[in-house]
Amino acid sequence: MDDQIEAIEAAFVAQWANFGRGPGGTLHEGDGLMWVEAPVPQLPYNAVLRTHLDAGADEEIGRLAARFRERDVQFMWLAHPSARPGDLATRLGDQGLSLVERGTGMTLEAEAWRPESSKERGELVYREVTDEDGMRAYEELIASYWELPPESHAYVFGINRWGHEQGLGVRWVAYRDERPVGKVYLSWLGVEGTAAIFAVYVHPSARGFGAATRLTELAITRALEAGRTRVVLHSSEVAVNLYRRMGFVERCGLPVYATTSLHSLQPS
Repeated sequence: MDDQIEAIEAAFVAQWANFGRGPGGTLHEGDGLMWVEAPVPQLPYNAVLRTHLDAGADEEIGRLAARFRERDVQFMWLAHPSARPGDLATRLGDQGLSLVERGTGMTLEAEAWRPESSKERGELVYREVTDEDGMRAYEELIASYWELPPESHAYVFGINRWGHEQGLGVRWVAYRDERPVGKVYLSWLGVEGTAAIFAVYVHPSARGFGAATRLTELAITRALEAGRTRVVLHSSEVAVNLYRRMGFVERCGLPVYATTSLHSLQPS
């Protein structure tokens, strides 16, 4: 597999695996599958991250789908570039899963970065998460983006804080009038020499101020300062042009199949 695509896939799998490695979750790997089980019913926390199946693929896919359904949870399945069998999407459809996100894997080489921050408007303040107030602000935005009910906060926030304590990445929050309105996460996990950007989100009330661009730039800058020569990310359809302007290059599709939509209120 192309090393660019390998880096994208490795970063995604490493990041999502944290939902099973941290407190309250379970990470499983075996029989050609890698998946996470979490004690919450909504997406995206119960997920299949890797599928390398040959003979007996339908049986294994059906067995795992039934396991999720027995737990009465929604679940998603990533059809990553190295997935086998090649017709995985069709087989997932047979299990009642549908395409919910046409993600795009993108990479940025250090020499290709083209900052855009001169276009931002000055009504927002950006702070790295280093204390309890910052962590609470970041978690408020997680809850907003994923529309988390209060009963799911303990698990999701617990995973977030576990990752912070482990030093797995860096977080920033954007504020408008001291109210948290945007966030980004930079992960150190994946292929050596690579960092990965996740969780870029700007609340609708703060869009149009260049927050997504500035948050992304903060993450890229830290990655390059740390000696990483490549930054990867998983873009939604609406954000591809933004990242392309910054020097990111589209490398592969990362379609996500699931039992329901990823969001009921937020745009995909």
